[in-house]
Amino acid sequence: MKRRKVYLLVIIAFIITISACYSIARLSNRVKRIPYSRWPQIQFKDVRILIASEPKYAYQGFAGAEEKDFDKTLMFFPGITSGTVFTNADQGYGPVIKDLKIVFLDARMNVLKEDILRKETGNSTAPPGTAMVIEGLYP
Repeated sequence: MKRRKVYLLVIIAFIITISACYSIARLSNRVKRIPYSRWPQIQFKDVRILIASEPKYAYQGFAGAEEKDFDKTLMFFPGITSGTVFTNADQGYGPVIKDLKIVFLDARMNVLKEDILRKETGNSTAPPGTAMVIEGLYP
C-alpha cells in the first residue's frame, strides 16, 4: 500500500514538473515587443508614421498592438524586396487584432499592389519591383 502511494506521488510530481516546463517553454517563445515610443517615427498633428527601418521593427509591425496603437498610425517599411511576405498571424509578438490595408510601392512611389490583411490571418506577398510598403488601419 505504501509503495502505491509513493508511486502515485512520483507520478503526480512528474506530471506537475512536465506541465511547468511546458508552460515556461510556451512563455519563452514570445518575442519581446519594442514599444512604439522607441521606434524611429515622424509625428504630425494627427498622424504618426512609424518607420520600420530595421528588421527588428519590420518583423514586429502591428503584431501585439493594442486598440489605441492603431489610431492615426501608419507604418512605413523601406527596403522591401519582391517576395517578402507580410502576415497578421501570430509570429511570437501576438496577433494583429485589426484589419490592415497594405500598399506596395516601387522606387518611384508608384502603387504596385493594394491588399487587405485580415486580422489574425491575413497574408500578402510583395510583387516584383517592390521597394517599400505602407501599412495602416483598414477603413
